[in-house]
Amino acid sequence: MTKINKIKDFGETEKLSITVLVDNKASLIVDSTETIRYFKDEPLLAEHGFSVLLQFGNTGKNILWDAGVSKNALIDNLKRMNIDPAKINKIALSHGDYDHLGALSNLLEQMDLLPNEKEWEKSVNCEQIDNWIKKHQIPIVVHPAAFREKWSEKEDGTKVGPDFKPPIKEWQAKGADIILSEKPYKLDEGCWTTGYIPRQSFEKSGIPKNALYRNDGRFFVDELDEDQALIINIKKKGLVILSGCAHSGIVNTVNYAKKISGIDKVFAIIGGFHLISSPMEEIQKTIDHIKVIDPDLIVPCHCSGFRAECQFSHQMPDAFKEGIVGATYIF
Repeated sequence: MTKINKIKDFGETEKLSITVLVDNKASLIVDSTETIRYFKDEPLLAEHGFSVLLQFGNTGKNILWDAGVSKNALIDNLKRMNIDPAKINKIALSHGDYDHLGALSNLLEQMDLLPNEKEWEKSVNCEQIDNWIKKHQIPIVVHPAAFREKWSEKEDGTKVGPDFKPPIKEWQAKGADIILSEKPYKLDEGCWTTGYIPRQSFEKSGIPKNALYRNDGRFFVDELDEDQALIINIKKKGLVILSGCAHSGIVNTVNYAKKISGIDKVFAIIGGFHLISSPMEEIQKTIDHIKVIDPDLIVPCHCSGFRAECQFSHQMPDAFKEGIVGATYIF
């Protein structure tokens, strides 16, 4: 993997809101604050999936992070919250699992990106046509390993697969401009993907023990190299780190975000921590490391697991908030 050092001119943003569109839990009996607003006008749908919308006050850009698992949740929740999908400017995906991109095709249909055919002057050149097409597409930033052919292996060596593979051609046919990047990718001022996250910590639970992928006629151990996070630098506050499942480990993810941004202060950590099947020893070690990082806000969502959430709530009560669909975090 390419070694990445500190990003030059990482940038910053002054105003950001992060709205959870899909998560595992929903509630109508939570109280809003000045910095966390809960949507309670009508019930929202919860499912085993994850999707959030980032809205940047400085630039007016709207960036979608992951796309849930079913159109029932993502599309219905957008409608109920009165969010127009056509106003989404970019999409980034944390990794290639179905519960983070299953509704993407449905979303692209809702965005109605494809233009009608038009007449062109005789003098038109291919560059002009390409630029016109690109204006009607939406960029989707994803690590190329997300499109590997996935398999699993039983204890007796029996292989099962191929598993779900993201339908890249279907997305392109519906107006997606697929941007493959192993490295950090700039989405907006002060907002980057991490790209590949080196595995340097104690964390092991996020990597499936029986996962394989097939390439060039051979099977390889699949360590989910595509797993990435978002880093946003908020002026005078610090980093907001947004994971999908944190298959690389949430401590690993946060430490790498600090390294490549060059910013030590972490203000918020939000997303899936993939501690749902972790032994208590690893959960406690994770919490011990997060305590040292000392974020002002920590929101374990999606695949974090009940035991881990309870421990975060008990041991970091001032920073902890429960992950709930419809929550908007205001920075």
